[in-house]
Amino acid sequence: MKVAVSIHASEDFSTEILKQLKNLDIIHLDVMDGKFVPNLKLNIDILKSIKEEFDLPVEVHLMVEDPLNYIDKVVDYIDIFLFHIEIDENIQDIINKVKSNDKKIGLVINPDTEISQLEQYLPNIDVILVMGVHPGFSGQKFLDSTAIRVKEISKYKEKYSIEISVDGGVNLETSKKLSQADILISASAILNAEDPNYVIKELKKR
Repeated sequence: MKVAVSIHASEDFSTEILKQLKNLDIIHLDVMDGKFVPNLKLNIDILKSIKEEFDLPVEVHLMVEDPLNYIDKVVDYIDIFLFHIEIDENIQDIINKVKSNDKKIGLVINPDTEISQLEQYLPNIDVILVMGVHPGFSGQKFLDSTAIRVKEISKYKEKYSIEISVDGGVNLETSKKLSQADILISASAILNAEDPNYVIKELKKR
């Protein structure tokens, strides 16, 4: 199991909070436009700092209406580009643009979205990120239906080379239900822990 720490693209963010963390696999940055979700976190300059200071894969999770407009702004500082299938834009155009920059691409699916909507894109993506909460704010209660959705999506791995990631409400308790996921993303469970590295180690065991 891989573990990613999730951080927000806040104006006051400091990379110091990440320097104490060991054995992470990915750094995950949440970007929010205040439209697709009510929260507003648009400090994408964080990506440059992270890429310069840490030798880890970096992924950006765009909770925005127009992810195509962000690609050129972030592509030099990321390894994985994640955006929501629920947007009113041409999904394939975004996939093609990211792939042309030789980066990995992932689709994010909200708790109420039909899983079947993913199917036409599966040959061209690397990651499916399953939201364990409704997107926008940290610290929400994990939705139990998430584990069922992960199990259903895992059937696609028989045919396609994809990884399944889970974000939202992931902690030491809920992670027990997510053994079929490949990547667990956590913010508060890691960053608010008395011993963050213990939490990372235990999540990796899942």
